[in-house]
Amino acid sequence: MKKLILTMTLIILATTGCTSHKEKDEHPIISGVKTETVAKASVDNYYETSASVKSKTNSVISSMITGKVTSLAVQEGDSVSAGQLLLTIDSRDTAQRAIGASAGVSAAQKGVEQAAQNKKMAEVTYQRYKNLYNEKVITKQEFDQYSTQKNIAALEYQRAQAGVQQARAGLGEVRVYQSYARVTAPISGIVTQRNIDLGSTALQGQPILTIESPSNQEIVANVDESYLKQVRVGQGVNLVVDGKTLKTKITNVVPSVDPMTRTFKIKLDTKGLNSGLYAKIQIPVGKKDAIAVAQAAIVQKGQLTGVYTVDENNIISYRLIKTGKNLGDKVEVISGLTDGDKIIVSGVENAIDGGEISEK
Repeated sequence: MKKLILTMTLIILATTGCTSHKEKDEHPIISGVKTETVAKASVDNYYETSASVKSKTNSVISSMITGKVTSLAVQEGDSVSAGQLLLTIDSRDTAQRAIGASAGVSAAQKGVEQAAQNKKMAEVTYQRYKNLYNEKVITKQEFDQYSTQKNIAALEYQRAQAGVQQARAGLGEVRVYQSYARVTAPISGIVTQRNIDLGSTALQGQPILTIESPSNQEIVANVDESYLKQVRVGQGVNLVVDGKTLKTKITNVVPSVDPMTRTFKIKLDTKGLNSGLYAKIQIPVGKKDAIAVAQAAIVQKGQLTGVYTVDENNIISYRLIKTGKNLGDKVEVISGLTDGDKIIVSGVENAIDGGEISEK
């Protein structure tokens, strides 16, 4: 009988020990986390709108002549310097025109030489007959004839000189057209767009390349007209890019309202962002009462958004929430939390749903 009682006692003790160990395993002890009790507070109310980074210096290069592209030295994304050769266009037709224009200049110059000789001869003849007229050897009518010839020779000389200037202007124009066959960079920057390929025909007036200056950029955004009186130059705003919030300032306000969109433009400091980047800006427009939690407390699980809460027994659980606007380093919580809830705000990576926070 004593042996039976002893055996049953050992079984009970063993069962009790296993049960306690099992209960302990149900709530693994978690350490290294920091909690915070949430409560509604007055926070900044932000107006949010989309923005994009644009270059202040944006050079669109168009072809000045029509012809086949014979060489192409740049690709999209290449850095170029002002004056650098970008591409060349076949200009054999303008080369032939230049030869003809140059021959025209030579012919005009010879015409000037001949007119100069005629003018000199007419002046000498005039002077000879003037002496004869003064000596009463010839009549006034005869003298007038040589006087007219002198004047005509002078006019022909002036006309020949004008012909040389005109021929030179034509040659200069052709040479300008020849220079259009070599397309160079007007500014230093980055090639952001290329609209033509080697061997393609460039048409006069067709945009072929776009170059932007990366060192001279700004952020441009459209703001609803109702906030026109609340937005000012120098005002601090939040810039949200790739989930990160940066601080920046408004550098320019264009008060003219677009009649189609009922918005006006503002410009901001770029903070060194790349051209073409999409961003959001948050402009403070007042205060409101809201529950806001630290960005670090938000935990994404697939498509779910939540935080780890801690109950009165220090047991951790994952709770779904609905977030609102970003408030700098915090996020507005629209639903899922109430005043007095305790959440984990630091050491979230250590938290386990169903774990128990160590009191130490």
